[in-house]
Amino acid sequence: MTERFPPWFVTGVGLLLGVWLWSPDVAGQDTAEQKAALKNRASRPSRGRTLDEYFLAIPDSYLPSVPRARRRTLLRPEHVTVRDERNGYLQIAGDGARPTVTVAKFRRSDGTYLIAVTADYEMGSECWLLDEQPGGFVDVTRNLIPDYRRCEDFEAADCHVYELPRYGTTIVVKDGAGRERYRLGWRGNRFERLP
Repeated sequence: MTERFPPWFVTGVGLLLGVWLWSPDVAGQDTAEQKAALKNRASRPSRGRTLDEYFLAIPDSYLPSVPRARRRTLLRPEHVTVRDERNGYLQIAGDGARPTVTVAKFRRSDGTYLIAVTADYEMGSECWLLDEQPGGFVDVTRNLIPDYRRCEDFEAADCHVYELPRYGTTIVVKDGAGRERYRLGWRGNRFERLP
């Protein structure tokens, strides 16, 4: 009987078949980490939102003086101070009736984004970290910022103003007079106070 395939070919096919059959993905033997990653990827929203889309999606409860119905108008060039999509930074100028709003994206280790929002009013400042879930945004500020404090009055001794970065991933925390208190470094899933 004549050989149909050379021995090296048969050996190579046998090795590939063995690897294919014992591969966890093909054999249905996914590890717990692989299953968790797939579930997390399926439950997280898409990664492709622009800064404008994030700004429009922020619930009114966080920006009551900047209602969603007016936000599209505020995205016109005359209101936008900075729109830097590459660095994930958007700033919209305020006036006497509404705050200056800043939106910054922080990339997580899984490729999704955490959205930081600040609203700087005439007498105070607020900051939120928002995690986008299938049902909408979830406020995770107190979970991710150590020693988080609101600043309702710039003259208060315990005032914390959170300055979001246009470049890099470090938030500068200042007092009401603009003096730096400390810095918060982004670690892929949480912020840590820097020395």
